This record gives sequence, structure tokens and C-alpha cells, in this order.
Amino acid sequence: MLPKFVFSVLAFFLTTPTLEAFISPLISFPPSPSTQRSSYRCSKTPAKQYDASPSATTSTIPPVQAVSSDHPLIQLANEIIYAKSGFYSPYDSSVFAEDFVFRGPYIGPLNKMDYLQTMDTFGIYKALPDINPNAFGFSIDPKNEKRVWFMVRNSGTFTGEPGIGLGGGNYFPPNGAKLEGCPETFSMTFDESKKLKYLSVGYVADRFEGNTNGKGAAVGIFNVIGLPFPSPGPSLSLAQWFLTEVINMGGRSYSKREEVPQWWLDKSDAKASEGYL
Repeated sequence: MLPKFVFSVLAFFLTTPTLEAFISPLISFPPSPSTQRSSYRCSKTPAKQYDASPSATTSTIPPVQAVSSDHPLIQLANEIIYAKSGFYSPYDSSVFAEDFVFRGPYIGPLNKMDYLQTMDTFGIYKALPDINPNAFGFSIDPKNEKRVWFMVRNSGTFTGEPGIGLGGGNYFPPNGAKLEGCPETFSMTFDESKKLKYLSVGYVADRFEGNTNGKGAAVGIFNVIGLPFPSPGPSLSLAQWFLTEVINMGGRSYSKREEVPQWWLDKSDAKASEGYL
């Protein structure tokens, strides 16, 4: 068990209402687009007229791009999400590339070792024995033939003992809460050997569905079971830094920069919830 002072510090990070006000002057963020006034004005130019005849429609609307469900990468993605991911089931470490990266809105980048360790710590599929991604809408990215996109709408019941792992032998006990997830966008990118190189999860498509308070992946589950996750901002950034770099107990918010595959660093330097507002 953790010393009492650690829980006191965590409680301070996550519950003190004045923390945001204390930290915010020290950290500047760009203004949210939603807070900026629009400068658009109505145009006096007449609206363009379109020919609605059948022949015109046929010539201007591109064909629907669809891929067979028998596509080998779609079959592989479906197999991994249901039976080998570590989130919905025990993981199969052999399906992950050595330069694998996991990324979500709040968590990541995680390298292969840190991702698998985090899955072991949470034990989501044990805590919700009937968890189901209810995956649908599989497709191949037209700009990247090695990337599979799909949606999930998680469901499950929080009944599994001893509960969701918090690290250090600590658990949040089951309470029977029922998960009704909102639709989320996932993707899997494979390398030349069909190993999973990149997994992105938790990007909510409609925050008004389900009972996760508009959150996806593990964060949505935490909200449902009564373990609310702070909103992006200084408080969350500080808590994630403390729990990852000061008292890491198994579940990490991000991997150390020097341990993140270079191909990802060439793409982004942001970690955890940075930049996600």
C-alpha cells in the first residue's frame, strides 16, 4: 500500500479547486477557436446553380470507396481488437512491432513495453469481464494502405474482482456500474511484416451518446465507475507528470522521450493531454 502522504498529494492534484488558478498564470495556452469571434460576413454573390439532372449527378459525384471485409488487414485488426489488444482481452505481445506506439487523447505516446505494462496494471478486461468493443465500420485509409480505421462503442459491467488496477497493488473496487460508451474512432497501422506499429484510440465521434460524459477508452470507463478524470489543463498535466515520473506504479501516461521510437518523435513532441483541449 502507498504511504498516506502520496494519497494526500494525489487528492490535492485532482480535487483542489484553486490549483488551476494557481498554475494557469505560469502556463500560457493559445485561445480556443470557440472563444474567438467570427469575422465572416454574408456574400452578395449569387449562389452557384447546380444541375440536378441524373446525368450531371452521375458525372460529378465520386464513387463510394469501400473495401471488402475479407481484406487481410481488416481481418487482422478485428482479431487484435477482440482477442489480442490487452484492453478487451489478454494481449499477445507477438502482434506488436518493436517500434510500436500507442496514442490517445489523454495517454501516450507509449512504447511497446510501457503499453503492455499499463494494460497489465489496469486489467480492464478483468474488471469488466463482459467488456465488448462492438467494433464496426472497418475501412482502409485511402492515403495509407497499411492503416485500418474503425469505430467502437464500448459496453460492459464493472463486476470483476478486485477491480481496476491503480498500480502499487491498489484497486478501485467493482460497483456494478454499466458502461454504455459513445462512438469512438480507432485506427491500427501495420508495418511490412503485418506487425502492429501504431494504435490510436479514444477519439470520440459523438460525445452526446452513452454514459461516459463524452470521454473515450479508459477515461470514459473511469467516468462511469465513479473515478472521474480531470479535464485537459494544468491540473491534469501536473498529475500525469507526478504519477508517471515521480511515483510510477505501472500505469504510465506517457513514455520517456528517449524511449519513444524516433518515427513518432518526427511526427509529434506532445505528450499525454498536451494540446488536446
